Amino acid sequence: MTLASGDPDSIEPTFRTGRRPSAICTIPTMKVTPTPTAAYLSGVVHSRRMGRTFSIGDMDPDTFSRIKNYDETVGRLDHYYGVVKRQLIANQSFMTGQFPESSAERVVSDVRTSLYCAFSIWCLHQAYKRIDDDRGKTFELGQSVVKCMRGILRSWMKQADKVERFKANQTTHNALHSKFHLVTGDEVLTCEQYNHLQIDVVSLYLLFLVQMTASGLQIVFTIDEVNLVQNLVYYVERAYRTPDFGMWQRGSKYNNGSSELHASSIGLAKSALEAVNGCNLFGDHGSSQSVVYVDIDAHNRNRTIFETLLPRESSSTSSDMALMMAISFPAFGTHDQLLYSKTKSKIVQKLRGRHGFKRFARDGFGTVLEDSSERFYKDSTVQKFERIESEWPLFYMYMIIDGVFRSDKKQVDEYKQLLRPLIHYDRRTAASNPTLPQYYFVPSEHLSGERAEPGSQPRFASAVGGPGDLFLWGQAMLVVTELLLEELVHINEIDLIRRYLPSYNRPRRTTRYSAFQGTASDLVVQVVLVAESRRLQAMLATYGIQSQTPKEVEPVQIWSQKQLVQVYRNLGVNWKLGLEGRPPRPIGALGTSKVYRISGQTVLCYPLIFDSTDFYLNHDMALLIDDIKSEIQFVGRYWRLSGRPTCCLIMKETHMRDTNFRKMVDLLAMLKTGSCEGVKVRVGRLQNLMSSSCTEHLDFMDAAEDWGVEPEPFRELANKTVGYQSLTDIPTATIYNETEPLTIQELQHKSDHELQHIWRGITTLRGRSYILKLLLDRHGPDYQLEGVTVHQRLVQLNSEAGTLRCWSVLRFCSSLLGRVVDSISPYLTAILVSGKQFAIGVIGQPEVVIDKPLTPAEIESLFFGSVRPLDVVQAVLQQELVLCSGRLILTRPDLFAGILTIRIGWFLQAMELYSRIEGREQPIAEMAPSEVRALLYNVLSLDSNSCNISITPRQQRQIDGCLGRSPRNLHSSVWFILGRTAGGLTIGQRHLPQSPTITDMTVGELRFAILVNDMLAQCPQPELRQIVVQLIALIATILERNPELSFRGCIELSQMVDEAHRLYLKDVNLPLPYGRTDVFRRRFVYAGSRRHSTVGTEDGGEGGTTSELDGFFQLPPSATAGYLARTVVHHLLTRPMTALDDIDATAALESAAASPQLTVETILSYPPPSLPSSDSPEPPELPATQSSSSWPGGILTEFLGTVLSEDGTI
Repeated sequence: MTLASGDPDSIEPTFRTGRRPSAICTIPTMKVTPTPTAAYLSGVVHSRRMGRTFSIGDMDPDTFSRIKNYDETVGRLDHYYGVVKRQLIANQSFMTGQFPESSAERVVSDVRTSLYCAFSIWCLHQAYKRIDDDRGKTFELGQSVVKCMRGILRSWMKQADKVERFKANQTTHNALHSKFHLVTGDEVLTCEQYNHLQIDVVSLYLLFLVQMTASGLQIVFTIDEVNLVQNLVYYVERAYRTPDFGMWQRGSKYNNGSSELHASSIGLAKSALEAVNGCNLFGDHGSSQSVVYVDIDAHNRNRTIFETLLPRESSSTSSDMALMMAISFPAFGTHDQLLYSKTKSKIVQKLRGRHGFKRFARDGFGTVLEDSSERFYKDSTVQKFERIESEWPLFYMYMIIDGVFRSDKKQVDEYKQLLRPLIHYDRRTAASNPTLPQYYFVPSEHLSGERAEPGSQPRFASAVGGPGDLFLWGQAMLVVTELLLEELVHINEIDLIRRYLPSYNRPRRTTRYSAFQGTASDLVVQVVLVAESRRLQAMLATYGIQSQTPKEVEPVQIWSQKQLVQVYRNLGVNWKLGLEGRPPRPIGALGTSKVYRISGQTVLCYPLIFDSTDFYLNHDMALLIDDIKSEIQFVGRYWRLSGRPTCCLIMKETHMRDTNFRKMVDLLAMLKTGSCEGVKVRVGRLQNLMSSSCTEHLDFMDAAEDWGVEPEPFRELANKTVGYQSLTDIPTATIYNETEPLTIQELQHKSDHELQHIWRGITTLRGRSYILKLLLDRHGPDYQLEGVTVHQRLVQLNSEAGTLRCWSVLRFCSSLLGRVVDSISPYLTAILVSGKQFAIGVIGQPEVVIDKPLTPAEIESLFFGSVRPLDVVQAVLQQELVLCSGRLILTRPDLFAGILTIRIGWFLQAMELYSRIEGREQPIAEMAPSEVRALLYNVLSLDSNSCNISITPRQQRQIDGCLGRSPRNLHSSVWFILGRTAGGLTIGQRHLPQSPTITDMTVGELRFAILVNDMLAQCPQPELRQIVVQLIALIATILERNPELSFRGCIELSQMVDEAHRLYLKDVNLPLPYGRTDVFRRRFVYAGSRRHSTVGTEDGGEGGTTSELDGFFQLPPSATAGYLARTVVHHLLTRPMTALDDIDATAALESAAASPQLTVETILSYPPPSLPSSDSPEPPELPATQSSSSWPGGILTEFLGTVLSEDGTI
């Protein structure tokens, strides 16, 4: 192994070899003149070399070509030219230039297959460009590529209306099609007939378009087509939050018609955005009007989500061969070596076979058991495909190409040897063309043997891929692989933009447009301080803070990001196609860190955090300070463009009068030191920082006839005199407290006339907000209150509450006005792709569980349609928590360990509990947003800072239960228990059966974890949930250490908790609550009909008061483990040996199991066991007070000794 040196375009590890690498296919002997030394033995091509041995990376492509035998090279290229003509171009549509999926298809073209066929032909075109006398073949091949790429573009141009609709609403019905009519290029399959939403196809087109344009091919002809390509960029920019059907067109692995986020689609979109940014689609002859622009913040979101999902493919698919195409050729989506290695090794370990790679686990395509007449599978179908999935030799070639790009000779040789025996030859032709089957399948008679011992049975080749029906994707990749192995084409010639290299190692582009060039290890974030007025500038100078006014930075203009959004709306506009340009999406932190040149003007934008938004968060100075730190950290961490980022910080006069201004001064002083939270910072005058800034030229505006809205730069406030002046004319921001609060209950029965009379004399903000709400509910926002509409009154009151920092009224008015926090959607998506769900709702009412990304309109409808009718303030307060959770999960994912579903209402409950433990009486609704964020952080990090606060076992259980925190191995424990329990598990009214759960799912699957989580959500009290979690861990431990034992019937977990509670009561000589033995089970029944919470209250509901249950909940984990373990042992030792009919309570459960009255919304549609009614006979007494020696052979002592340690823990 050696490292290439010299030419920076060929910096990659390479392996030395003494001869031309062998081809995969056995090539028939060819008469090549005048090369008597050429010989082809067993598929190995030997060639005469010069004296010293060269590696691929030791030479540039020209030298690489010259040192080979010229005639031999021509002969080999002519051979592959014949293969391409006979197998690929012969199947190309003469009208559209597109390709079918297989050569037998005559009606439908497939876009993905067409792209790979075009790429294969282009690779041969690149190889021929080295030959001087190519006899016109280079041009011919190039034109075939152009025809195909233009044919696809033409078909998509017919669907321009779908592109426009998709930018606003990413649904399956608005998706571009991935199959067209082979001759006309028209639609052939509707979205109801086929899953067209495949983000990776559009991304792959953009990626190959850039590569081919860079090679000199002219694919895009007109500005109309440039505009369409620009809108295709908008189409894929939101891949990070668009559930699609993935590379295999099946959505989830269950093939039930549902879509989901796919890492492979996001990775290809990320790579396409990097490649197309700044690309001139007219090549060297193009003008500024043919340049494509990319939103760097959208690229960063795709990159972040992609790397967060890895090594998983999606929520239902743990590993997928599609990921290999995202992390390696052709996308090269990540250069993080750890992520690459982890993902690749997982693919090889789980999917590799003797005849190729499986696409993913339990893939039914091509198996003898799949019913090809059914488009979607039924429930439990995928289980029958386990271990008999078809194996695709196509993917061996991707591993070979990956090895060539990484110069891994061992990997290349390994997969070359595996692939060679799988290639067939068409003996009907003189050329004996090689053919590659689409897949290999297990025949019916060998299914049982293959399941018992994977890889032991013979497999047969599919009909597709034979001489009469070529699998064109496979044939295309076979040509590419052969060209690389025989060194007829260099990797730099088929990856002209050097995607295979890390961005910091790619050749520098000298263009007017920003380019992804990687990040320096010591990146410096430039900061410009702009003061709103000269007197504010003088005031800051007294603290040693140097700033500039808007006039001092002239001729540079300071804009808000909203005005930049208006400028970008002109990009990609084409009224002939019905395209309206860039959607009005906010410009993020990275986009506002560039200096812009727009129609001769130089513009610097300040970040979104300084925008005067309608939402109330901008009234919190402490929150603004935290956001400034986070903004600088974010830019320093994720900047990937050439040039330094330049952040503009706006200082307003109102900041000086805020109670937290001292903290702002401390922040500015810290920036002066050159560091901010570990990020290098340089504060200076804008004129001095311009030369090193990243500059973006928006040349498309030079020809724009109308800007739409004339931009208004940030203006300097005029002062009467020059020099130091007092700011006393600006009101001081104070914390406002009301002394006469009214309740809405006192007002809701008043008439309109009475409310108007009260309005005239009321002084409290809260009381006025209540009156406005009642009038709004009764008459709507246009109702007149003393000559002013209710909506206008709310806006005025909202502004007044913001000035006074009356947070409860501010939240109340913001909710009534229907205001949504800015840019919440990316943070919501960050939660989802981290393997979490989140639930919106008020405790005691049904929750809305979100498991897919939502549009901003859907988010608004969710909060104000589901939450506001139940709790006005929580409609906006829960938005705050989603925002905070999304930020935290990106920077501190460890805080959410063990939490699968972020239940926002219960998170608020946990925060209130923690606040009371700290001794704070202030409700959360009255806290500043910065205090809410800090409180959430403290609650999530309770385990690490518990030394600073005294907390009881019950309080710990309450907080953990509210958060939904569980041990890491909880789901594997439930899976293990189900394997040893025929009747499954039951909690409350939720039954988790053994089958089809463990037959249709896998233990590491997210869907199974969600089912377990939903089952635990039946617990009416958070502390009870944690007791059940501990019980599950105990049962799994006992069963694991005693493999001869198992549960015969259904494990009713609430009954076991009841029995453990009875053991505790007898030990402490307390009577049973209400004389009942089923306290907890009755609480589950009560919760099933009326969901409620008894956290922090004295009323425990029908099942008993909180004080009666508090003793058990206050026990430390070691004590509760003892009682629970004794209960489990009793069930294991007595229930299997006793007839079920002799146990009345259990008999009631078993007899009710067939009742169809209760159903579950998930796959657990089987009727769950009903709980015994209140008049059911009591279960028999447990021998709890007896000594352990009364058990047969002292077996209880033996059991507890194997489960509990000396301190009583598991």
